[in-house]
Amino acid sequence: MEILFALLGAFAVYLLQGILYSYFWDKGLSAEISFSRAEIGEGESCELKEVIINRKLLPVPMLHVKFQTDKSLEFQNEKNVSVSDRCYKNDIFSLMMYQKITRTLTFTGTKRGLYQIDRLDLVSTDLFMKENLLDSVENHAQLLVYPCTVDMERITVPFKSLMGMVLTRQYAYEDPFEFRGIRQYQSYDSMKDINWKASAKTGEFKVNVHDYTARQEVVFLLNIKDETFLEYNNLKEESIRLVNSLAGLLSAKGMPVGLISNGKDILTGEELVLDTGSGRPHMQAIREQLARLDLKQQPRELFEVYGEYRKEKKQKADSVYYVMVSYSQRKELYESFKTISHKGKGSMWILPLINSMEQRILSDMDITIYRWEVPDERL
Repeated sequence: MEILFALLGAFAVYLLQGILYSYFWDKGLSAEISFSRAEIGEGESCELKEVIINRKLLPVPMLHVKFQTDKSLEFQNEKNVSVSDRCYKNDIFSLMMYQKITRTLTFTGTKRGLYQIDRLDLVSTDLFMKENLLDSVENHAQLLVYPCTVDMERITVPFKSLMGMVLTRQYAYEDPFEFRGIRQYQSYDSMKDINWKASAKTGEFKVNVHDYTARQEVVFLLNIKDETFLEYNNLKEESIRLVNSLAGLLSAKGMPVGLISNGKDILTGEELVLDTGSGRPHMQAIREQLARLDLKQQPRELFEVYGEYRKEKKQKADSVYYVMVSYSQRKELYESFKTISHKGKGSMWILPLINSMEQRILSDMDITIYRWEVPDERL
């Protein structure tokens, strides 16, 4: 009889704990994942913090916290990781009553981009591990990985060439708002520069003389549209690093820089367009734009984006020095760039190519072509 009562008691406990866990296992239970930093550079390490709290008398014998991230975030020395198209993480916890567990995972951001963990899947069980108890909770973890810079020794040559061209052009254009004086009219002078009041006083034509512009703006044209149906994401990523590197060097010299790209922002879906500016906040904005550039979205033609921007801003093609960064050598792209280069009296095209790729375009009076060798990632 005692055995029967013991069995009935055990069965009652079994049923009771099953009912309790089915209704209350997730009450007072919270799970949150956060990054230790809001942004890092490509190739840098960071930490992911998991905080699990059980705020009730009922213990949680086993809790699986499952989430997924991009496989470009490489976790170090972790066993509970499955990597295929994405990185799937499954961590196991055991919590007593009113217990908090904090776990820190170290990873490396191997590729620039915006990474988010917006959902956690919680899987638990009762004391006898008979029932699977499931729940999903929202999470708000976001990490921005900036593109790294290219080899500084290699970038020195195109940078010095770029600086030389920009400084030469700096003294080739007069600033109409900087008045220097009045002189005798010459046959090559424009009628719009004639000072009619001074001419009336002296009886001969006089023209206004302006100082030269103090700063030359540089606008990067970043093209990520493929030349054929074949995709070369390594060349696009190198193009992004080149823009990041050169823009940073120019900004450090106090040169105003801008960015126009047919690449789209992963958050807004809009093309990357930034007016020229200088200083640390402006460079920070460029780096953020480049980090959020999404190569999966279908881009438009670069000069469609450029034309809309110039029309909106009423910007003249000869008011800036353009630097195109594009591995594509399509004829239409070349002709469009040559047009604005001719109006602006010169521009530079940086051409990232794999060693085995043929260079089909050459420097001329309007465009300086600089080939940038990129290792073949398939080797």
